[in-house]
Amino acid sequence: MRVFCLLVTFLCVSMGGPAFADGDNATGTGEGRLVIEGPRNVGAQLNVTFDMGDYRVPTGQSVAINVDVLESPAGPAPRIVPGYPKTSMVFEVPGRYVLTFRLNQIFKSSCGGVEARELLERTEVMEIVP
Repeated sequence: MRVFCLLVTFLCVSMGGPAFADGDNATGTGEGRLVIEGPRNVGAQLNVTFDMGDYRVPTGQSVAINVDVLESPAGPAPRIVPGYPKTSMVFEVPGRYVLTFRLNQIFKSSCGGVEARELLERTEVMEIVP
């Protein structure tokens, strides 16, 4: 039993980090850009594109999109349909919105479980008009 415990400890310590299918291909928060297109009017659809340049999601991994509404006027929250590379949003109430957009790469860690690596995070202030 002691040999087994030593073997498991050695294997976990000797592993340097997660293995990416295409090498360590992930980029940090400074590499990508966020493109927001469409009229900033109540009821109009805005498209948000996560432009990561040459980055491709490695085989066997996925991405997660999170849009946090940090500030908004009173009333219904915006309708947000997350997607990669495009996310769509429709605002029901005019006013000032502060939103944080996050793109994370999701992968299985070498010792089990799931981990996330941040690829892009941007905070945007939007003024939605009637």
